[in-house]
Amino acid sequence: MSASLVRQRRDEKADLLLFDRYELKYLLQVRQAQAVLDTIAPYVRRDANAGADGFYKITSLYLDSPGLDAYWEKQDGEKYRRKVRVRTYGAGASHAFVEIKQRLNLGVAKRRTKLPVAAAERTVRELCAGRHQPGDAVLDEASVLAKTERLRPTVVVSYNRAAFFDSWRRDLRITLDRNMKWRSHDLSIQGDPTRGRWFLPPDWCILEVKFDRVLPSWLCTALNRHDLKLERISKYCRAVEAAGLVR
Repeated sequence: MSASLVRQRRDEKADLLLFDRYELKYLLQVRQAQAVLDTIAPYVRRDANAGADGFYKITSLYLDSPGLDAYWEKQDGEKYRRKVRVRTYGAGASHAFVEIKQRLNLGVAKRRTKLPVAAAERTVRELCAGRHQPGDAVLDEASVLAKTERLRPTVVVSYNRAAFFDSWRRDLRITLDRNMKWRSHDLSIQGDPTRGRWFLPPDWCILEVKFDRVLPSWLCTALNRHDLKLERISKYCRAVEAAGLVR
């Protein structure tokens, strides 16, 4: 087997990822978030993919059923739930990820496959229309969900993200999301990533802590010092509400 084919298969395998982790979410004002970041600065390093301002754009197209089952499962506190989305990282991204995010209590598993942006959008619309050629594990699962749940493109969510990693541990990641917007028309993740309307005021943000095992003591101390309270907040649900899709 040639070296190039080995690299290709390795890259393809890397595009099918399973993340088993926990997620903690906090809703806070930007000035409070900056105080938290100042506190943890000695212990973290910034994501190298960020832009000059320390942020990068994330845009996601979410699928849901006509009855918004994914929304109501979250609102009703269902312990086990899955949702399908297409996501790009960075403005003008050339590739997108078709993702299945699965949650059990506080635990999260994410599976995804990578495609060119236009191909990713076309693929999920074909899945929703019942057209699918088996062969990709993530798309195969998404196809089953699309058929059983009657999934359809529902809302686009976009925001700016700053991400930080523990300087010593690989399993801890802290993200800060702000400038959160929605749109329920023009359901494409291509084009101008700043389109949409706010679903949280621009001076508010969401801080997320993602980890595999236990939180380090320095982070527990920082969270307690700033009196942060856990929130059951979903960007998707907030966007659905802001769009007036539920009554």
